[in-house]
Amino acid sequence: MRPGKVEYLEGLRGVAAMQVLLLHFFTGFLPETASRVWPPFNLALDGHTAVYVFFLISGTVLTPSFARPGSLVAKMARRVVRLGIPVAAAAAIATALIAWLPAAHRQAAALTGSAWLAMDSSGAPTFLHLAREIGLDSLLLGYREATLFGPVAARLPPMEHSLDAPFWSLHLELYGSLLVLCLVSLRAWSYRAHRVAIAVTAVVFGTHPMFLFVLGHLGFPLLRRGADRTWLGALLLLLGVALCATKDWGVVEWLRVMLARTELAAAPNLYQFQSQLGAVALYFGVLLCPPVQRPLASAAGRVLGRLSFSIYLLHFPILFTLVAFAALHVPIGVVFVLFLLLTLFAAVVFERWVDRPAIALSRLVASRPLSAETR
Repeated sequence: MRPGKVEYLEGLRGVAAMQVLLLHFFTGFLPETASRVWPPFNLALDGHTAVYVFFLISGTVLTPSFARPGSLVAKMARRVVRLGIPVAAAAAIATALIAWLPAAHRQAAALTGSAWLAMDSSGAPTFLHLAREIGLDSLLLGYREATLFGPVAARLPPMEHSLDAPFWSLHLELYGSLLVLCLVSLRAWSYRAHRVAIAVTAVVFGTHPMFLFVLGHLGFPLLRRGADRTWLGALLLLLGVALCATKDWGVVEWLRVMLARTELAAAPNLYQFQSQLGAVALYFGVLLCPPVQRPLASAAGRVLGRLSFSIYLLHFPILFTLVAFAALHVPIGVVFVLFLLLTLFAAVVFERWVDRPAIALSRLVASRPLSAETR
């Protein structure tokens, strides 16, 4: 595959990051506006679907990465390093900001009337909380509302006590990566075993977000073959917009209930399941529709995509501290511009000094076992 072949996926990742950013800003500072945006314009604020698009992209781009030579342990270690270093840095930044402005979000919530902004999402700016967030909650165990370990969910901290609430998705990202790694390894060993594993994951995770990694994995051949089915892609994009604009379809709820009868882990409600279906339709619509890929692969799209992980990790603590404090003193329009500028500036610095070195270090970690095998 040529490097430019999937540049549009970087642009799509950037668009998804901006959806999350807009959702959180409007929910916190313009809650009435957020609840009244007409379909299909509310798609711009659909951060829930955007996170599921992240999972689909990961399933696709990790497939060729995991197919390269090397041991399973080394490949998984690479993924842990790649995710863990930015998470640790973002958690440290969030701790410092919260310690500096611990009550800013509640004071701003009193002005905006946002119950979401008023929730206890500030975390505890202590070393013990920071250590647990980095070592356990963000990646390994998850949070009470978002964990793969249901039997211990009641003992886990709620998501609102996180230093950086978007961390909840990193737990699924880590284990979704492991799932893709296992599928790629099985496919190299036996196509039949690979197909059986796909069927098993469908039974276990059919309506759960974890199955999105599997669907992304299955979508990789569409990149390799250079699929161009514009008409089908356009239909899927229209379906995705419809699913995301109104998340109350009775037929989708019927499907969710039917599938949940055989699953070990299922989507807990209609809203989440329909968001996932919308993400799938939009994602595969993009894969099959070159006219949509071109603007996503533009220079601006690629830059935004490169910054997307940094934007995702940093925007929340910035919003709950610096931006909330600014909302007490300046008009909301100025607050929004300030939020964008602060987040983008922080993302540029973070990508240069944290995210990029994390990627380089992860490659070094993965190369060591391979070098040992070749000697």
